[in-house]
Amino acid sequence: MKALIVGLGISGVSSARFLKNKGDEIFIYDDNASQLEKYSAEYSVYDENLKYDLAIISPGVPATHKVIQKLSAQHTEIIGELELAGRYVRNEKIIAVTGTNGKSTTVSLVHAFLKNAGFKSFLCGNIGEPVINGIGRGYDFFVIELSSFQLETLKSLKPDVAMVLNVTPDHLDRYKDFEDYRNTKLNLLNLLKKGGTAVLGTGIVAENFAHPDFDLKLFSVEGTDDIRCDESYVYFDDKKLKVDDLKIRGHHNIENIMAAVLGVKKWVSDTDILRKSLLEFNPLAHRTAFVDKFQGVEFIDDSKGTNVGAVEKSLAGLPDGKVILILGGVDKGGSYEPVRVLADKKCKGVVLIGASKEIIRPYFKGFSNVESADSMAEAVEKSFKLAAGDGIVLFSPACSSFDWYKNYKERGDDFVNKVRELKSKVGE
Repeated sequence: MKALIVGLGISGVSSARFLKNKGDEIFIYDDNASQLEKYSAEYSVYDENLKYDLAIISPGVPATHKVIQKLSAQHTEIIGELELAGRYVRNEKIIAVTGTNGKSTTVSLVHAFLKNAGFKSFLCGNIGEPVINGIGRGYDFFVIELSSFQLETLKSLKPDVAMVLNVTPDHLDRYKDFEDYRNTKLNLLNLLKKGGTAVLGTGIVAENFAHPDFDLKLFSVEGTDDIRCDESYVYFDDKKLKVDDLKIRGHHNIENIMAAVLGVKKWVSDTDILRKSLLEFNPLAHRTAFVDKFQGVEFIDDSKGTNVGAVEKSLAGLPDGKVILILGGVDKGGSYEPVRVLADKKCKGVVLIGASKEIIRPYFKGFSNVESADSMAEAVEKSFKLAAGDGIVLFSPACSSFDWYKNYKERGDDFVNKVRELKSKVGE
């Protein structure tokens, strides 16, 4: 079989190696010439005159790409790495999680629950490790984070548990409208095994299931029949867990906890294991992570807040009138009005950065303290001054990072470094 790999990121390279080990003839393509050259000694380079049996595309490659258009015209089967992996899954249980926000924390919690219960669990998908790398390695569970991009070409992966945490506007620069984006997310429910479990945030309406044979579990910070919480505790079965004892904070993380508990309930019934796992669980990097506090000002890194819904959730868990919000990057389409509405209650200052700052600025017309910055160092310093010895600087940009950085991790690391540099300059 002739297989073409389009996009030589982590998933593309893993797919190439998997298929090569099966004896297939592998061809490669990447827009980045240096990336293509890096692997050209190992694989053949794309030839537009050849006919390919299969093409595996990286999640970031849109259907409008010139190579994808040509492949489509040639009626080549086009799939993603996850679809490839789904065709080789055998006895592993699949817990698949999607949603606009909270996916990484939720899959990490599920993975921790399963490991502490003695299962061999593989944490994979959009969180970093390609699913294909776990095929044939004797795992009990694949715990998979799924982006909308990955769901676009997914057909064969059949989850035992399908979670849709939330759906709010995002990636509207890729999808024709919010409904298109939403339906792509909800496609996960159509992949659910018969007799499987659907775990949904209460705002998710599952009206388009492919079949009616499933166990539906709902979660919400308002509480449901399946799991409940209040301002002080999360309750499961006969046990309760004090929220203040946890290292992760905010209403959005309480929802992530509830979703994760419901997702593993069929296999992890010992509430002592759940409690122990939650008490030990540390916040993931760049997700409302505490950075430092000095001269009365606290700094929080939420670089993973790449859409408006994520910023809303981060702001909602912070005190009224205390926040200086750093916003901006590459605009992804949609309105920033929900952030402005919440900022009127939560923020005493806003600092705009990046390519989108002039797109965002009109939403803050009339807001008392709006600054702009041309570098991360300037944004951190201006935020510190706006805090005036009593406040919280929240870096939650509502945008992607590709104007100044390679990814949200590099962006978050830069924010953390600039906070440290400021502290060394002004003192504690």
